Amino acid sequence: METFQIPRCRVTEHLGIAISTLYRWLHKIQDQDSSRVPANKTPMQIASLVWEITKANISWGRFRIANQLGLLNIFLSASAVRNILNRPKPPKQSLSQPKPKKTEDEQSRSIPAWYPNHVWSIDTTMVYCWGCWPIDICVVIDHYSRKVMAAVPLEGPNAGWINNALGSAIEKYGAPKHIISDQGGVFIGEVFAELLGKYNIKPRLGAIGKHGSIAVIERVNKTLKYEWLKQVAFIKGIDHLTDLCKEFEIWYNNWRPNMTLEGLRPDDVYYNNKPDKPKRDAKTVPTNIEQHYFCHTRITGYRLTKAA
Repeated sequence: METFQIPRCRVTEHLGIAISTLYRWLHKIQDQDSSRVPANKTPMQIASLVWEITKANISWGRFRIANQLGLLNIFLSASAVRNILNRPKPPKQSLSQPKPKKTEDEQSRSIPAWYPNHVWSIDTTMVYCWGCWPIDICVVIDHYSRKVMAAVPLEGPNAGWINNALGSAIEKYGAPKHIISDQGGVFIGEVFAELLGKYNIKPRLGAIGKHGSIAVIERVNKTLKYEWLKQVAFIKGIDHLTDLCKEFEIWYNNWRPNMTLEGLRPDDVYYNNKPDKPKRDAKTVPTNIEQHYFCHTRITGYRLTKAA
């Protein structure tokens, strides 16, 4: 009937069957279609997980959510994530284990980095305590892995405090070969140059007034301010800000999928511990999902327990 566009009233002429037989067959076909689950339908448990991740990270888009699922060994395209979020929210389902009796753009790549600690960037960004008291934060990142090497509030925006922050990162992770900064006074002064000379680090300066000349670290600064600190109603002082920055390093390096790294986390790349990509038929929620709630910013991170 579908192929030759035969109307129902003509079926008995073409097929030589009784009209009652035709309707009995049609009812069987309709019953089968209504009871059969489409092969490409996303399981309800995965849809619930997508909604939970979205609620816990309200600033994330569909691509970042798809990357987070990939880290949990679940394959779901960004378009499928969009379709799930456009539909009504499914009934809440718990992610707890069934108690087993408890269970950046091209400009940002203008200076290539070929291995960890090859190229670093350093910059300062300003935030406000209690909405009125400005405090500078020194941020240092590794270009190859996008790992935040340091995020330290400064008691003063002078070269001495910046040297302390950079020196602590070098003692912890080792010295880079190159370091990129803007042409601010603290980065072109003798005090900062003395520290670079001590560790034989070659300085690289971004262009004056050119947007994107230090785009890699500018992107991290925006993540720190608008995706992390914006979740806090008031920053109550430098001690509170220090705690927030320490949590930011943990969240950014260990829990947050990075778009530039195709959904991997910075520590996965820095320590060369990249998880296998999920297969296209990976459509079940693993039982070993670990969740971590960052109480200051009310953000929840997700990863597999084995990757901890």
